Amino acid sequence: MNEDLPPISEKEMRKLMSKALIKHTDMPQEMATETLEVITMAVDKFLNNKNYEAASLLIKNTLDKKFGLTWHCAVGEGFGFDVTCQNRYLIYVFYGNVGVVCYKC
Repeated sequence: MNEDLPPISEKEMRKLMSKALIKHTDMPQEMATETLEVITMAVDKFLNNKNYEAASLLIKNTLDKKFGLTWHCAVGEGFGFDVTCQNRYLIYVFYGNVGVVCYKC
C-alpha cells in the first residue's frame, strides 16, 4: 500500500462505495449505459435489505423487455463466474462489496 495517500473519511468511503464500478463489459456504449441505469435502479431499490433475488429478477425482466430474450443476472457478495454468452452482451459491475453480472445467451 502507498503510505503517502491521505486517509479517507467514512463519509467519503460510503460515497465511493455507492457508485457503480464497471469491472468488465463488452457492450456497445449506449447499451452499457442503459443497462447500468437498470442495474442502478434495482440496486437502489432492493440492496438496502439485501434482497439480491428480487434485484436480480427485476434486472433480468427489464433487460428481457429492452433488449430481447434471454438475459441472465446474478447479484450478490463474494461470487465468481465463468459463463458462455453472446459477444457484446456482458456486463460486470460492483457497488461496494456487491457484484452484479448480466449476460445474454
